[in-house]
Amino acid sequence: MQPRTPAQSRMSAAAMLALCMSGPTLAETATGKKPDDSRKKQDSELTAPTVKVHGRVRAANETYQSGVTTSGKLPLPARDIPQSLTTVTGQLMQDRGADTMKDALRNVAGLTFNAGEGGRIGDNITLRGYSAVGDLYLDNMRDVAQYNRETFNLDRIEVLRGSASMLYGRGSTGGLINQVSKMPTLGERGTASLTLGSYGYKRILADVNKQVGETTAFRINAMKTDANSFRDAVTQERWGIAPAVTFGIGTPDEVTFSYYKLQESNVPDFGVPYFNGRPIAVPTNRFYGMANADYDRNDTGIATAAWTHRFSADSQLRTVVRHADYERDLWAVAPRLAGGTTVLTDNTVLNRQRQARGSTEQTLTLQSDFTTKFEAAGMKHLALVGAELVRERAHRWTNTGAATNPSTTVGAPNAYPVLPANYFSVARTADNYYTAHTIGLYAQDVVEFIPKWKAVVGARFDRFSADYDRPLPAGDLTRADNVFSTRAGLLYQPDDEVSYYASYGTSFNPSAELYALDDRSTNTPPEKSRNLEAGVKWELYEGDLSLRTAVFRSEKTNERNTDLAVTVEQNLLSGKRHTDGVELEAAGRITPSWEVFSALAVMRANIDAATGQQANTLNKIPLNTPNYTFNVWTVYRIGEWRLGGGVEGAGLRYANNTNTNATPRYARWDAMVAYEVKQYTIRLNLYNLFDKDYYEGVYAGHSIPGLARTARITAELKF
Repeated sequence: MQPRTPAQSRMSAAAMLALCMSGPTLAETATGKKPDDSRKKQDSELTAPTVKVHGRVRAANETYQSGVTTSGKLPLPARDIPQSLTTVTGQLMQDRGADTMKDALRNVAGLTFNAGEGGRIGDNITLRGYSAVGDLYLDNMRDVAQYNRETFNLDRIEVLRGSASMLYGRGSTGGLINQVSKMPTLGERGTASLTLGSYGYKRILADVNKQVGETTAFRINAMKTDANSFRDAVTQERWGIAPAVTFGIGTPDEVTFSYYKLQESNVPDFGVPYFNGRPIAVPTNRFYGMANADYDRNDTGIATAAWTHRFSADSQLRTVVRHADYERDLWAVAPRLAGGTTVLTDNTVLNRQRQARGSTEQTLTLQSDFTTKFEAAGMKHLALVGAELVRERAHRWTNTGAATNPSTTVGAPNAYPVLPANYFSVARTADNYYTAHTIGLYAQDVVEFIPKWKAVVGARFDRFSADYDRPLPAGDLTRADNVFSTRAGLLYQPDDEVSYYASYGTSFNPSAELYALDDRSTNTPPEKSRNLEAGVKWELYEGDLSLRTAVFRSEKTNERNTDLAVTVEQNLLSGKRHTDGVELEAAGRITPSWEVFSALAVMRANIDAATGQQANTLNKIPLNTPNYTFNVWTVYRIGEWRLGGGVEGAGLRYANNTNTNATPRYARWDAMVAYEVKQYTIRLNLYNLFDKDYYEGVYAGHSIPGLARTARITAELKF
């Protein structure tokens, strides 16, 4: 095949961008700072880290283009990953003013948000039609708890779609989200910023990196955020700090110690209930909780030690030990219409259903990966062999109050009702203790078996065991599973610009995951899933612009179903479902002054088999799986000014698998203008420019309204 000419490359880029940027039209009809000049083409050869490293590459903080990723467990360019991968870079998060992981993930097509369910408040995500609540990672290690994740210490966020149990163990049916932390680098620099905005928003950030000696660096990130909300009486308060020190940068032995602390105290929001299958038609600022009683408190502490030993330029061993502590205490209400309500007026009574839970969770993880590059039998190899040991402990309980929550009305909610004297007499019930152990062994090889052709093959064995201690008379439960997971991919790379691929991967979801067992699930084997995908990735304009497209099918082949009418000792693994889809994405620079990030996902999901209590979901669309999602964000530089804007949205989403409740489609427009010089930046972000009412968080009983029109201005000092 002849190399592509610059004109052909630009024609491909223009065609791809036209498809991505026409996302709303295509989807609805389907339902709907240039890097430094020294930056060269990404090498298509297999590479491994070298011994002489002079600080970590920071392309992710300079552009929207992803560069090298570690979500495949190996440091590879995105074109060598035979799966769909989206990287939300630090520059993109900064330009859009994304202060939480949830806000950053608005840039990811095929991803939607769930509202709090069953007392859950933290990040709750659906990816390609499957829950990813247990598939959140921090630096390639599982981040298990339910809390609202921040961006103040994140270099980037990588979303790897499709089954990935071979790399990460249990879960990852639709994909996983990996947060990549900021780390010390050689050199000295710092930033400090203040953001003020609508609804009392105040945020202070600091990021300071200092070199100590020739091979040691220290970095600290800190954050304080306080805000009210367009939702009456809802508030947020949080602070965080993340120090890290690295010894031996660029030497054969590199050691990093880091700590992450995040605390938050909020008045939580469970949105509005449904009436006639849609969120009740009230002003989106109307809040049905109780601000004088409701609270959501979270405390996260994560300590990590990492040692990288480089045997040579081609081989290294990296070992990481992490201890994480999570504490959570929730007392909130979810608004519900009384059963049988047929007429909705301002005087209609709304009940306040109690959502009150607490937990403490600890994880201890040891992960060790050996990577090596070598040649054998005339073929080039980049091999990975690894092991993971995890101990998880949890204590969870339900908070039960002595008094009933006072009701309110649709038209005149009182966020500060008079409470009985004994209202805060709280008792703990359903005290459960959980301990789980994981042993994971895995191996993978990326082999160039003939010029321009590469294969990825890998397998993993997991032993996952769990003990669940319940108060009498319920009694204790235990469950252990031994599972193999596989991954295979084929890549054809005729030149430095294009990479064609096809891949297959499996995943599993044990019954004891997410700290839950009952008398039936303790006897139920894991659910199994698989992902088939084919696609093309382009790296154009000497690596400045990345384009990709993919077609996929994600299947769950034996979903758990419950049939209480049948005398069985386990759940029935009789359910099946799938999601078929097409994705398009563009990220990077088209010209030295024009940057873009754009994506479109068109999905068709279906529940193919269902029995027992789930029989009424047969041939329905799984909850929170719209036919399309899209986003377009673009920024243009004119001298010291940068002007940006874009739109993101989704199609209709069902709030349950019976498809009786739903939230309508929406599109939200945002904008940005910034003045940037070497010493400082002034940036104005505008959200929901046209002040449209929409709903972003979806759950069976309630939906969370999306942000009203909001302005925030940031002043950043660089030193």
